[in-house]
Amino acid sequence: MAKKAVIGTSPKDSSTDKMDRYIQRNERKEQQNLRRHGKKDLSKIPFNEWPLKKKLEHLENQSPSDKFKETYPSYSVWYDTIKVKSGVYPTTFIDWTSRTDTRDAMRDMYSRCVSIKEALDTLKREHGIY
Repeated sequence: MAKKAVIGTSPKDSSTDKMDRYIQRNERKEQQNLRRHGKKDLSKIPFNEWPLKKKLEHLENQSPSDKFKETYPSYSVWYDTIKVKSGVYPTTFIDWTSRTDTRDAMRDMYSRCVSIKEALDTLKREHGIY
């Protein structure tokens, strides 16, 4: 009778198995820590991934100027929104608002966080932009 060969794992296979077990063990530890302690720093997490309760608390505690700055982060975004909502042809709107008094008034309105509707009313009433 012939000898039967013992089939085992090669050294390469055993080392990859050990590495896989090591990685899985560390992932389980991280999962347990997250469940136990939770995520501490919300500033590193994008707003859309926050828990709903934290989102609602954040939105309730915002002041109107914070909401305005979040909606219109720069003057150009605010200006473009007014340009679209005015209903005036864009080139004409730019010509009318390029006057110094109108330009200064618009920059002042943005710094005071004036809403789009109020800004349009002011431009129509005081500066004649229709």
